[in-house]
Amino acid sequence: MARQRYGVDEDRIARFQKEGRGQGRGADYHPWLTIQDVPSQGRSHRLKGIKTGRVHHLLSDIERDIFYLFDWADAVTDIREQFPLNRDITRRIADDLGVIHPRDVGSGTPLVMTTDFLVDTIHDGRMVQLARAVKPAEELEKPRVVEKLEIERRYWAQQGVDWGVVTERDIPKAMVRNIAWVHSYAVIDQMSQPYDGYYDEKARLVLRELPSHPGPTLRQFCADMDLQFSMSAGDCLLLIRHLLATKAIVCPMDGPTDDSKLLRQFRVAEGESRRASG
Repeated sequence: MARQRYGVDEDRIARFQKEGRGQGRGADYHPWLTIQDVPSQGRSHRLKGIKTGRVHHLLSDIERDIFYLFDWADAVTDIREQFPLNRDITRRIADDLGVIHPRDVGSGTPLVMTTDFLVDTIHDGRMVQLARAVKPAEELEKPRVVEKLEIERRYWAQQGVDWGVVTERDIPKAMVRNIAWVHSYAVIDQMSQPYDGYYDEKARLVLRELPSHPGPTLRQFCADMDLQFSMSAGDCLLLIRHLLATKAIVCPMDGPTDDSKLLRQFRVAEGESRRASG
């Protein structure tokens, strides 16, 4: 649960509710807290989601890394960050535990607790929700943090939702770096291009040539493609990152991924060959 930057009272909570915070799904979801509302533990981030098409508010580097993993996972269909919990329920749980419910230091107003991520996934053909709290590992040694997490755990247990805590120790660093390398290239239509449809046209050519190109590395392939198809230097690499982000091209994501990677590790995804010949 994030600590809010400005004083909280019932009027502010009512205003958040009126604004639709914590409501909606997909592109229409509005997080209860935004990066303007809380002090970041390290750095905060605003990233446009591939799955939702909206800007996600991530309050730390750890949240950013976990968001990348959720946004990349094929089973995940929606990601809602800073999801609010029902205050009446969390207050009852705190009373049952005999602990103090989180409250604003100045006004004493009971805060709306939040879960860092509520994620919709498809498992065995049905939708399953996962609730995840995000904490630096060292925070888990603090008794007050443990108390608040126990409120959160019991809340989601009552809702029948799988809940857990994720720390930086659970993050596959190489995979996160690779996702970050391509993530912002998922949508490139808004980028400046010589003419409408330029990137789409060149992407088809790149997809067509990739399976049979003899070049040893992605760097050599991109240099050849830029020359062969009269593209500016760097355009092919941009397209490769776009095609990876959209999973038209696939490669192992658990090792180094940059233009020095062997070309044989990249392949055109099933069904994309028709795009290449279109």
